Amino acid sequence: MALRLIKILPPKDFEDIKSLINEDDILDSWVDKSEGNKTVVNLLAEVELTEKILNDLETKFTGKDDFRIVLLPISATLPSKNDDEETEESKSQSKDEEEDDERVHRISREELYEEIKKVVDFSWVYLVLIALSCVVAANGLIRDNAAMVIGAMVIAPILGPNVGLALATTLGDKALLKRSLKSILYGFSLGISLSILMGLIIDINPEVTQISSRTVVSYADIALGLAAGVAGCLSFTRGISAAVIGVMVAVALLPPMVATGLLLGSGMFELAFGAGLLTLTYIICINLAGVLTFLLQGIKPHSFIEQREGEELSRYAIFIWVSLLIILSVIIYFVFL
Repeated sequence: MALRLIKILPPKDFEDIKSLINEDDILDSWVDKSEGNKTVVNLLAEVELTEKILNDLETKFTGKDDFRIVLLPISATLPSKNDDEETEESKSQSKDEEEDDERVHRISREELYEEIKKVVDFSWVYLVLIALSCVVAANGLIRDNAAMVIGAMVIAPILGPNVGLALATTLGDKALLKRSLKSILYGFSLGISLSILMGLIIDINPEVTQISSRTVVSYADIALGLAAGVAGCLSFTRGISAAVIGVMVAVALLPPMVATGLLLGSGMFELAFGAGLLTLTYIICINLAGVLTFLLQGIKPHSFIEQREGEELSRYAIFIWVSLLIILSVIIYFVFL
């Protein structure tokens, strides 16, 4: 059972401290007095209930801006709540209580947003990692060395911007949308450009397995792209390490992107078309799966106006991704099958 500590610094004129503590949602609570006689309310809660608690607190502080809420992860506490107690409590719940249970079975929207924002921001480190991963991947493809290709996938920071784009679409967050698109655009532009340059100066054998296998597209690739998108988003919403899932997403995106550039630089335009189409297929599938995954998990803005904007943007995004996927499916059917 993952836990979070919620530290609340209420507004100066806020007197009803007891109203901030809902015993039904928390495991424990205590009130501290900081320097300057400022009140700090501490709530210990399960991670699956933190979004509800934060929503309730934000509603209580509507119209005020001199408050602060801090969310901290907790590794362990003593005494711990044992499994037997949890089982007895779960058995005692009525059907009505189960239907009204507001657990989200994921980390809170606010925590998710901050985690994704950290891996979306455009920086020189991001560009360097993209460049290094492309160089390693190109060497692996040219030498038909699977180990090198896998190493490139570990380096590539491709997961963050794509998950960020899906979350921005779901929340209707235009600022995050712009940052994600900027990272994706610059990252892929740099990767393709470097790959084309290497294709111009290095002899490419298109018959090696690592390259030839990425010049054709099938419906199985659509399934892989969708699976990668769902796995990438779940790795964030469940609060687990995204490193392994990031490799899975890189499996889908990095090698075909580099193969596209190498083949373009070598003048093998027909084969480059197949590799480019494979790359585009994965991009569409990963982002479509990401938006659907976030929506199915109930991730949405808190305020009514933001919810309307998020729903509208999500509908547009799903329509665009689905339309592009249908077009690609038709091309796959007539060209590769």
